Order: sequence, then structure tokens, then C-alpha cells
Amino acid sequence: MGTTTAGNRNSCMLHGAVQTIKSIEGAVPIIHSTSGCGVQQYAGVSSLSGNGGSGYTGGLGIPSTNFLERQVVFGGSSRLREQLKNTVKIKDGDFYVVLTGCTPELVGDDVPAMTKELQEQQYKAIHISTPGFKGSVHNGYTAALTGLLRQFDKITCTPEEQHPTREKDDRLVNLLGIIPEQDVFWRGNLKGLKDSLKGIGASANVLFGPDADEQEWTTIFNAALNVSFSAHSLEICEWLESNAGIPYVHFDGYPVGAQQTGELLRCIGKQLDLEQEKVEAWIARKENNERYYILQFLDAYYKHGFQKKFALVGDSAVVLGPARFLTDPLGLLPSLIVVTDDLPQQVRDSIVRQWNEQQPGSEARIIFESDAKVIEELLIAEDIELLLGSSIESRAAERKGIPFVPVSFPLAERIVLTKGYAGFDGAFTLLEDVGDGILGNDSRYLQDLTGAGSDRDEQGTNPKPAFSGIEN
Repeated sequence: MGTTTAGNRNSCMLHGAVQTIKSIEGAVPIIHSTSGCGVQQYAGVSSLSGNGGSGYTGGLGIPSTNFLERQVVFGGSSRLREQLKNTVKIKDGDFYVVLTGCTPELVGDDVPAMTKELQEQQYKAIHISTPGFKGSVHNGYTAALTGLLRQFDKITCTPEEQHPTREKDDRLVNLLGIIPEQDVFWRGNLKGLKDSLKGIGASANVLFGPDADEQEWTTIFNAALNVSFSAHSLEICEWLESNAGIPYVHFDGYPVGAQQTGELLRCIGKQLDLEQEKVEAWIARKENNERYYILQFLDAYYKHGFQKKFALVGDSAVVLGPARFLTDPLGLLPSLIVVTDDLPQQVRDSIVRQWNEQQPGSEARIIFESDAKVIEELLIAEDIELLLGSSIESRAAERKGIPFVPVSFPLAERIVLTKGYAGFDGAFTLLEDVGDGILGNDSRYLQDLTGAGSDRDEQGTNPKPAFSGIEN
């Protein structure tokens, strides 16, 4: 028997595939499903990811066959053919990706045949099966990337063009596992990681967003190493290892700050056989940088009581790095970490084991739960003084009267464009955001205490200045 989930934040496979494809510069997604699928992806995902907009290929302007009852009864292949013809007329793109939703998958439309017709017209086009009933937004990311890789030749060249060469670049790595829009700070996080890698002489294919160079997708098979930051990118890495001979390393979440980023760079440097002295020199320089900024904010740390017991809620790739940074070196006290994405039991066990190894003596509990109502009850019962999470968790922080920092999906109360927490410099952004949350809460307290605050008469009206001593 099925169960219901309050405040579902993991959406469906089709949505995950749509937001993955539309985040690739030059790619045009085409939804073969009902009109509601595209609308829901825009209203329920993009606009709740730091108020992300439509862009060129997303939002309400995304090409869609808008499946109706007629197509359910008689099939939707001809409707798809019509939509493909219209899309290539009005949407310029490097390649087109047909993504199928639940209904056409059940009806059994011949999508490969329709896509082949477009290929025969010299358009670079593929199709990927992404029915929403098969999984979450994370599965959609995995399906979209593996689908692109399996049909890679069809998106990089037409049958008459020459296939790109695949000579190995021994300093090139592919960064995988940061899911566009599901990670609200995906653009800033990818940039932060790319910048961090430059210092050791490595280059990175981030693949998505404005920091993905034009040549990145043509060189993905040339990489010497894949780096996975999420359990949801492991299948992609394993496929690349089996089919392209590219080894991979895996981390539970992206790194935040000098310590974690240093661990990442040492690992990559060893895998790529980079000059160790250069790697250590770059890490030491960034450690000094971090030390400088932490020293600058120490006064505020003690004045406003930053050493608080905190809880953090969000995807595994999003919460583990920030939780480690807040714990060490910042010295905050982790109490509860709620991981909201659906993970296999062995991955859950691995996350808990690694947290205990990295934070020996920590009393933090790691809970795997996606139901918003259950999470709120956990947070209300927990003895915490600071809460980081999605917009859904803001109500729990309000009920407890504690500072709240919005850091995970869904996030509606912030505009997020370039900001990110990953890498060396991302730690400062996280520090500033946590500081804003704590000082903002503290300022309200001071305002009530001083003067703006006021005594009231027995009826609770006629406010009087609290400390002025002036009687009317």
C-alpha cells in the first residue's frame, strides 16, 4: 500500500531530467507528456530554487507535446512528430533531447522512430525515457546524464560529420553529482570547485551553467578522472569507468572550506600524479586565507554567541560538507542532520560511518527522512539554537524562536544566482549567511530590549519607552 509524503521535495524523474538538460548550454529539452508536467517543473522546482527563471529553454516556454485524451486513446507519435518540426523552427540549439513522461510511456509511443526522423533531417537529437513514476528528481539527473553519454555520438555530430577525437587529457576531471536546481547553489558551487582545482594545475568539466566552456561536453570522454559528490552520480561514474576507462573517486557531498577542499585536492592530485609540492603550496595559501577571515570575525563570534547547537536539513550532497565546516573549524555543535533524498541502505550506512570517523565524539544524529511533517516534529523536539534548511523548515525555526538560515531546496525567500558554498571561498559565503541569520535574530532581540522595545500597560496598549524614564 502506498504512503503519502507531506511537502515532497524530491519531485519526479521527468522533472529531474528536464532541469538537467535545460542547464546545459545549447541543449533544448522537448517534453513528450501532458502540459501539466512542464508547468509543475517550473512552478514546483525552478521557481523554488532560489527563484530560478525560465531561461531560454525552460519555464512556460519549454517545448511540449501537451498530451491530451486524444493522444492517450489513439497514440501520440504523430503529435510528437508535429512538435519536433515546430521546435526546430523556433528554438535554435546545438542538440535536442526528447524526454518522455508517464502517459506516453504507458501508451507505448514509438519515440525512437520520431527522433530518428529528426536525425535524418541532420539535426542532433536523442530521446531519453524518463517517466515520473520510475523515481525522483535525483533519478532524473542520473537518467539524463547516462542517456546523453550512451547516445553521445548523436549529440556531438550528425552522421555526415567526423566524430571528435578522444585523446586523454591527464589533467582533466569531470565533476558530477551537483544537480542543477535541486542544489539551489549549483552554479556557485560548480564555479567554486572549478576555481579550487585551477590552483593545482588541474582543469574541470563542470558541464552545466555559464561556467561550462563550450568544449566541455565534447571532451567529457577525454577526462582522466571523474569526481562524484553524490550517491546519485555513482551510476554515471561506473558507466564511464566501464565504457571509457575513466576511473572515479567519490565523496559524500561537496567540500566546504580549506580542510575539506584540501582533502579533495590531495586525492585528485594523487590520482592525476600532479606535483605534490604545488598541491600543498596551494592548499597552504588557501588555509592562510581562511585563517585570516576567521580571525576577522572572531569578535562577532563571541559577541553574538555563534557556538550554537544546530540542525541541518537537505539533500546528502548539500548538508554534509556545510555540517562538517560548521563543526570544524567553526566549533558549532551539530545536534541533528536530516538527509532528505532517497538513498539505498548501504549508502546511508556509509554516510553515518564516515561522519563518525570524521567527527569522532560527535553526538549528532543523522536521520534519513523526507516527510516535512515528520521533520518538523523532529526539529521541534530537538534541543537546538540554530536551524539551517529549506523554506519548509522556516516554520519550525519560527515556532522555536531560533535563527534560521535557508540553504537547501525548496528555497523561495532568496534570489540565488552566483552564490555557492563549495570549495575554498564558498566557506566564507556560508559563514556570512550563518552570521546574517544569527545577527538578524539577535538584532530583533536587542530592538525589543532597547527601545524600540517598550513596556505596555495592563491592557497591552499604550507602549512606553523601556529605558527612557520619561513619564507622560
